Amino acid sequence: MHPFLFFILKTPHFTPFVSRFGYIGIVLWFITFDQLTPIPEEISLLIIGYLCVHNVFNPVFAGISSLVGFLIIDSIYFILSKKGSSLIKKKTEGSSSFMESYRNKLKHHTFKAVFVVCFIPRMRLFAPILAGSIGLPFKKFLLFDVVALTAFTTVYILLGIIFNRSLGAVITQTKGLQNIVFFATVAIIAITLIFFIRKRNKNKNHKEEDAAIAER
Repeated sequence: MHPFLFFILKTPHFTPFVSRFGYIGIVLWFITFDQLTPIPEEISLLIIGYLCVHNVFNPVFAGISSLVGFLIIDSIYFILSKKGSSLIKKKTEGSSSFMESYRNKLKHHTFKAVFVVCFIPRMRLFAPILAGSIGLPFKKFLLFDVVALTAFTTVYILLGIIFNRSLGAVITQTKGLQNIVFFATVAIIAITLIFFIRKRNKNKNHKEEDAAIAER
């Protein structure tokens, strides 16, 4: 079985981690391990919604904890970008065309740009990075980021809750199957997101290669 699929189906790190450390665990996950693992933030939020249905978390407090984690990591990236950190430069390598396009949108349509990129898989962190690089006031960025992240967090936690409850109503006597189907669906979503990300990166590389050839 593909190791990433196994990771999603069994969640050997995420679920035990946040269950053990509670709401603080959610915050810690998003500011540490989430930055190092391939699991998309959308999947983490879906699983948090799932855990809320099973009374591991209160959905409101879980959402607030997730939001706090996102805001902390976004603030860190914003500050590092503003200071010209080499870490940020490495993170943005190979994304020149997207960066330039998004930078222009961020200057002229700040809120819309921050909100839209928040819902693009694995691209959300470009918002604080570019906001810091163009000298956008931190308070202004933070205000827009709070609104966008609140919507982002709410949507995915609710999806996790709604799907699990809808499934439970259909197969009330087969809870084991309910869990299997839920995590199988999460795995499918994860694979779809990964496919989308890889396809987008592949298309982006082709465009950059064509541009380089045209310049010659």
